[in-house]
Amino acid sequence: MKRIAAVLMAVSMMLMATSCSMIVKNNEEQFDYPVTVGNLTLSEAPKGIAVLSENLADVVLACGYEGKLSARSDVCTQEALSILPSVGTPDNPDMTELDDLGVDLILTDSCFDEEVSEKLEKHGTSVLVIKPATDIDSLSKLYNNTAAAVAGGYTGKMTAMNTFEKLRSALETVRIDASSGNVVSTACYLYDVSEDECVVAAGPDFVNQLFDYAAVTNVTAADDDGVVGIDTLLKSNPETIFCDEGVYEKLTANKDLKSLRALTQGTVYELPHRYIDLQGMTSVQIADYIAAKAHSGYTQKQQWPQELAEKKEEYKAPFEPQEDIFYTVGESYEPIKAIEERLIGLGYLSGNADESFTEETAAAVSEFQAANGLEVSGIADYNTLKVLLSSQAKSKDEAGEVTYSAE
Repeated sequence: MKRIAAVLMAVSMMLMATSCSMIVKNNEEQFDYPVTVGNLTLSEAPKGIAVLSENLADVVLACGYEGKLSARSDVCTQEALSILPSVGTPDNPDMTELDDLGVDLILTDSCFDEEVSEKLEKHGTSVLVIKPATDIDSLSKLYNNTAAAVAGGYTGKMTAMNTFEKLRSALETVRIDASSGNVVSTACYLYDVSEDECVVAAGPDFVNQLFDYAAVTNVTAADDDGVVGIDTLLKSNPETIFCDEGVYEKLTANKDLKSLRALTQGTVYELPHRYIDLQGMTSVQIADYIAAKAHSGYTQKQQWPQELAEKKEEYKAPFEPQEDIFYTVGESYEPIKAIEERLIGLGYLSGNADESFTEETAAAVSEFQAANGLEVSGIADYNTLKVLLSSQAKSKDEAGEVTYSAE
């Protein structure tokens, strides 16, 4: 009897274990669908998903869900998605391609016009519009919505939570490393430059979050409309400038901006806006890149998806140094103003330039000489001026911390 009872108990436990396993599995499936994201309810898993937004594609890749995609648009150029067929442009996808690929869900970040919307409705294709994040809180929601649409309410949201925490942790690591030097660095991002104003990254732009994680103060963050005058940019005079493609040439061609510190010391970097708009793991690469360019003591750790051009202005000397002419404390001449402007631009001198060679000017010259491997004298002699008034002059940031003996 005891043996029979033991067998019955063992069978009972096996049935209970099997039952519990089925309950867990069924609950997961039940929690996945139906799922509501925004104003769209999916009753079952999509049969084919097309991602038309490069940003949403970046988020899908971060979550590891690229295998659930059937198609992409022309703008989704990530290498990992290159094997997917394209359905054309984000604003007017090819309906025949969508049909052939069995796409029944489109992920996009902008609404279609009425004509395209009607065509998609006739084809029975659902459209989910997920706008880009503007801050870290809306970034969490972006991940949650994207993953839920792709993989379901339970599985997708769990993946989203884990991926977002991984992303935030990586960004926090950049912030900690970039802040270790306790040096305040200023920068801005320029989308465009015209004769009298600049289009800049301002309040609602996500790049402000990336500047923050890179331990950089965005000097244009308070300008909510994203447009500042030339005078405002000159007044804020950021140490580093990041700009969109083609903007560097406009920046250097503007005569009113030639005294910008970032131009004179060669700390202007081209950073295409499509990169700063991506909110997958690319955002960690962007924060890392910004930190590396804005902080001399920070070492870039992330590998870029493609090479980014770094452009520096070829410095044009305002006068030609003469072997028998030098400048020292107590003198007042017109070239001294140009010397001080160059020292200010390179970060060795603060304040406004004038024609008087002061003790502060001499100290700045000494620091420049030490940083550039010259004999330290505090006198702006021929050898010093040949280096100072050239594109080879090292800025204070480039030289790092240099010790010299002041007489």
